[in-house]
Amino acid sequence: MSLESQGKFVLPSGKELTLLDVLSFCYGLSETDVQVLMALLKSSPKSTEDLEQELQLSKASVNRSLNKLLSMELVKRIKETGNKAGRPKYLYSAANFDELKGKLVKEIEDCTNSIRNLISTQLTPSIR
Repeated sequence: MSLESQGKFVLPSGKELTLLDVLSFCYGLSETDVQVLMALLKSSPKSTEDLEQELQLSKASVNRSLNKLLSMELVKRIKETGNKAGRPKYLYSAANFDELKGKLVKEIEDCTNSIRNLISTQLTPSIR
């Protein structure tokens, strides 16, 4: 099932919005970013190779999404133990589900409040 077909809600204009639309608007996440996040929410930890294979994405796309999600503190990076030679290998995990959900709800509420304030300040009648 694609992210586009999951839970939707309808705006006053009649346009339907999905979770992807909301996360894209408030966080600037791409569909790939959201796919990576959802894959890690389903089961984790996973390596970049696991994500590449599961999502049929290039290494560059997965790494780009992971770096973006890491910078937003939506996922965590864990150094893989037992790998002594060469570059360290990392596993990735979504943040704790309850913490992640709370973070998203709070930040999306903040986003909504900012929009509300913008409308309030921009649509006030000027005194003549």
